[in-house]
Amino acid sequence: MATDVKAPIIQDYSRNPDAEQQLADNPNKTILLLLQGVVDKGNLAKVCHQSESFVEKGFHLGRMTTILDALRDRLSFSMETPIAYDLEELYRYADKSIQEAVYEKDSFYLDSAIEILTELRDAWLEMMHQQGEITEQA
Repeated sequence: MATDVKAPIIQDYSRNPDAEQQLADNPNKTILLLLQGVVDKGNLAKVCHQSESFVEKGFHLGRMTTILDALRDRLSFSMETPIAYDLEELYRYADKSIQEAVYEKDSFYLDSAIEILTELRDAWLEMMHQQGEITEQA
């Protein structure tokens, strides 16, 4: 008798329209979540590097690059938004550091990317606090 057994790690992706709408309605929170995600993936990549789990490290570095691409996609370049150009440069530098981190024996480049992205995340969070978009509990 054959039974349908799903591997516990493989599950169908389910969309949550309410959560998607909330993120669409609050783009600043979306950016904050992306920044948090890229920092988290960087920290996981560093743990994998330290434990010499290089395949897993590569997976997390790839996710970091994907998240940086999503952050870049949200930039609006115009004369009224000069900060977008600065953010693009920071994202590009972090991305190059991530690419270098693939082959490095120590973690200089990975640490550099994590530091920049953590500072961006913290600054974004502070901006949201100042604008009253989130409270201390969030």
